[in-house]
Formats: sequence, structure tokens, C-alpha cells
Amino acid sequence: MLLNDQVLAIVGAQYRGLYNKMSGGSSGGRVFFWISSALWYGLMVFVAWIAATSLPEIKSVDTLEDVLSIGLLAATFFWQFVPVMMATAGMSLDLRRLMVYPVAAKRLFAVEAALRVSTGVEVLIVLGGAVVGVMRSPVAPWWGVLAFLPFVVFNLVLSAGVRDLLARLMAKRGVRELVLFGFVMLSVLPQFLVVMVPPGELTSLSGKYLSKMPEIPFPWMVTAQLVSGSALWLPLLGLMAWTALAAWFGYSQFQRGLRWDADEVRARQRASAPKSVFALAEAVYRLPGRLLKDPLGILVEKELRFLSRSPRFRLVFFMGFTLGLVLWMPMAMRGKSQGSFFSENLLVWVSLYAMLLMGEVLFWNVFGFDRTAVQAYFVFPVAMRTVLVAKNITSLFLLMVELAAAAVVTMLVQTNFQPAKVPEAFAVTLVVSLFLLGIGNLTSTSYPRAVDPSQGWKNASNGKVQGMLLMVYPVLAVPVALSYMARWALDSAWAFYGVLGCAFLVGLLFYRVALDSAVQAAHNRKEEILAALSRGEGPIT
Repeated sequence: MLLNDQVLAIVGAQYRGLYNKMSGGSSGGRVFFWISSALWYGLMVFVAWIAATSLPEIKSVDTLEDVLSIGLLAATFFWQFVPVMMATAGMSLDLRRLMVYPVAAKRLFAVEAALRVSTGVEVLIVLGGAVVGVMRSPVAPWWGVLAFLPFVVFNLVLSAGVRDLLARLMAKRGVRELVLFGFVMLSVLPQFLVVMVPPGELTSLSGKYLSKMPEIPFPWMVTAQLVSGSALWLPLLGLMAWTALAAWFGYSQFQRGLRWDADEVRARQRASAPKSVFALAEAVYRLPGRLLKDPLGILVEKELRFLSRSPRFRLVFFMGFTLGLVLWMPMAMRGKSQGSFFSENLLVWVSLYAMLLMGEVLFWNVFGFDRTAVQAYFVFPVAMRTVLVAKNITSLFLLMVELAAAAVVTMLVQTNFQPAKVPEAFAVTLVVSLFLLGIGNLTSTSYPRAVDPSQGWKNASNGKVQGMLLMVYPVLAVPVALSYMARWALDSAWAFYGVLGCAFLVGLLFYRVALDSAVQAAHNRKEEILAALSRGEGPIT
């Protein structure tokens, strides 16, 4: 038996633990979890219904094969790459914890592949609708739907291998950023093609280059041939070969992961780094101590040292000024000729996106990376207010560095860049960040969660906080929207900065009140905070 009772018990316990973590462990969190899940997966069910009702309407085998081939290609892309682009990889084995169990490597790999279902639930739902549609199709054979099974196995084992390979690549300094940038560019390439190339030329170019490409029997193509019944033996052999190749790739990467030590890789990288880099970093680290009195200065220095060495923070920092620009650039270029709001305020949009993206590591869970070390704040003669202020100062400093990087990159790629947008972007981001810091202090003391700083795949805040932020973000956009409306109505930059200045004063007052409440909550919930930040993650991450 490939999966024994012990392994099944581990997997079942972790699935239940994942549900409790995402729902927050409370009745309100579970209600929000089920409502949000119902909305998202309800959308997937709707797509599955479209597949179930549309496929029977196709009367040609060739047309059915083409439609299925495109759909299965999209399914493969979603299963393999979308979790990576969203900086999450679903549930996976934590090999360092599971090595103590008397379970063979082959069985562990089977469990790892089974856990990849967590990254492709949407695909399985849509494939279920496709199965119904193919069974009702007047041109597809009755046995065609059986080809979906090896296609699912192919994606499971391939996803396991891709995840293990990327986990090792993401641990290497420099390679992590290059891999991320490659995925980002791949995701937005269709948008750039639509914006840069006219539709007629795009069609002719695609037809020209596609006609010269060799006809490779990719997995989605041979699966579509089997499902539609256009061919049998050659596609069947091709699908079996692709599945076997994916299984070999996944298992080989899994075995390499068993022998791989991330701490050793990072230690080797630090030993080989140039001394000039350490000297420059040391000068930056010691700067807060020269400007601020202790213990505030030393706490800010500690935060700068720790965050700059955290792979999780560096990954999000790099995404802030690259992913935001790549996402907003097509919309800005599309409205460039008409002088649209997106084109004129590209830097502002990039800055706000970077701020919201970095909120995961700077605002919502400021004690997450400290984990069990947070007990030092309750033992040392340092006020909790000073600790929170130090973390907030560090967050603002790093956020300003992020905005400066975003401004430089935007200046290089935008031909009609306006220098006046630089102070505007900094002012807007500073106002919004005051509210975010206040809310983040409250969430950090009310819903703390231990986070591994070396883990670049996972969220640093729980599901309850993320659900609350979905309602907070639109409210925080109100003062910014009022500022732009004042400038539009009065045609004056002074009106814009006047309204924004009033919002800044309100933000300062809100931050002060929220800080007092967070300090009080930290003292009242001392035991709960220490327990939450000391909690382990278990053998499945």
C-alpha cells in the first residue's frame, strides 16, 4: 500500500490544521472563510458549467480538439505557475520535520504529489465540468474522458518537482530575484503585446511564427486528441511518456530536496560575499544609532539588520518596485495618447501597490519574524511603546527606500515622466502609511502569527486579518481620492496638498490613538501573544 495509515493521519491532521489557521479558529473567522471560499469556488463552478454546456454544442472533432487543447494548456499554466506568481505554493512537505518519521522516500513523494491538489482545486473543478461536457458530446467517444486522469497525475507530479526546484532557487541570493522577475514578465507579456502591437499585426506575426514552429506533441495536445477521439495509440503513448517524464523530474527534485540544506547555502553565500558590501551595509545599519537615542536607535538598527537578511522581506521588496510597474505600465501606455489618469499618475499607482504589497512584512504582523524572541520585549527594561515605534520607524524608512527605487525605475521606463510626481507619490504614500501603521499595530497585538523569515512562499498574516483588510483598503483610499478631486475641481496643486495635509493630521491622530490601544492590548494579551508566536508549523507547510 503506497499510503499507509500513518501518512494518511499526518495529511488529514494538517488539512484540518490548515482550515483552522485560515478560519482564525473562531466562529466569525469560519463564517468569513466559508463565504469567501463559496464566492471564489462558486466562480469556478460557473466556469465548469460553461464547459459542461458549451462542449456538447461543438459538432466537429477538429474544433473540439482545438478547444480542449487551449483549455488544457490554460489549466497546466494555472496549476504550475499561478501559485508561484502569487508567492504561495499551497501545502507541501516540510522535509526537515518529516525525516524523523519511518516513512520511505517514495511514500513521502506520493504524499507531496497528493498535496499539490491544494494548488489546483480550481483546475479540478473546471475539469469536472469538462468531463460532463465531453460525456454529452455527440462527437467524442465514451472512453475519451479517461484521458483526463493521467493528465491530472502529470500536473501533480510536475507541480511537486517545480515547487522543489524553485524552493532551492529561491534560497540563492540573486537567483531568487531573477526567477521572480522572469515569472512576472511571463505573466504580463500578453498585456504588453496587446498594447504595443496593433491587433492586425499581432495576428499576422503570431501566424507567421507559429507556422515555423515544429509540431511538438505537448501533454495538453495529446490529451485533447485522446479526449476528442481524433487519434488513439500515438497520443496515448505520448501522454504516458510525458507523465513518466514528469514523475521522474518530480521524484528526482524531491530526492535532491532531501539532501539540500538551505542554511548551508546561505552560509556559503555570506562567506563568499565581497567585504566592500559588508562595509557599506554596516554603515547603513549603524546610521539609526547616530540619529536616534537608545534604546530606540538600537532597536531600529536591529530591525534593519534582520529584515535585510530575511529572504522573505527581500523577495517582497524586489516585487514592490518591479511587479507594480509591470502591472500598471500596460494601462498607462494604453491611455498615454488620451492623457489618462493612469498614464499621468503611474508612479503614484506603483508606489501605492508597493506599499500594500510590503504591508505583509512591515505592517500587519510586526512580531511574526521575532517568533519566540518576542518574550525579550516583555523581560528587558524597554517599553512596548518604544518597540512598536522602532518597528514603525523601520517600516517607514524601508518604505521610502522602496518608493525611491520605484521612482528611479519609473523614470527610466516612462518617456513622459513628470518630476513633480515624485513628491506627490511620497506624500500620498506617507498619508496612507500612517493609517496602515496604526491598523498594523492593532492587528499585530490582536492576531499575531509566527512566520519563518527564510520561507519566501507564505503569507505573514492570517486569513482573518486579510479579510479585514479587504474592507479597510477602500476606506483608506477616500482621503487620497478627495485630494485628487480637489485638484480637479479647483485646478490647483495647493488644493491637492491642502486636503492631503488635513488627511495627514487625521492620520497622525489615528496613529497615536491606535498606538496607545496596541500597547494596552500587548500588556493585556501577553500570554496569548507569546503562545501564538511560539507555536510550531507542523510537518506540512
